[in-house]
Amino acid sequence: ADFNTLINAPKFSDDPVGSRQKKRWQLIAGDIFKSTSIEALLEARGKAEGYIHGLVDAGHLSTTDTDRDYLILCAVRRRRDFLQQLLNEFGY
Repeated sequence: ADFNTLINAPKFSDDPVGSRQKKRWQLIAGDIFKSTSIEALLEARGKAEGYIHGLVDAGHLSTTDTDRDYLILCAVRRRRDFLQQLLNEFGY
């Protein structure tokens, strides 16, 4: 559920540009959910933040979509908590 929430958080246009943007976003979201370390997650989060900021700055996404931002932050936080729990359980 978190992955689908994350990939659907940004609302892309229904044109070829929006389609390319959505595909790129899906790859970035995949990096977040494939992360197996806190460091990899932080790197993926940085890519996600940079990508969204770039799209907002270019006018492709709304500057007022607080739901999008909240959903992205929550999904990353849940992944981080999950990874931290695994690391704690295995003594890392």
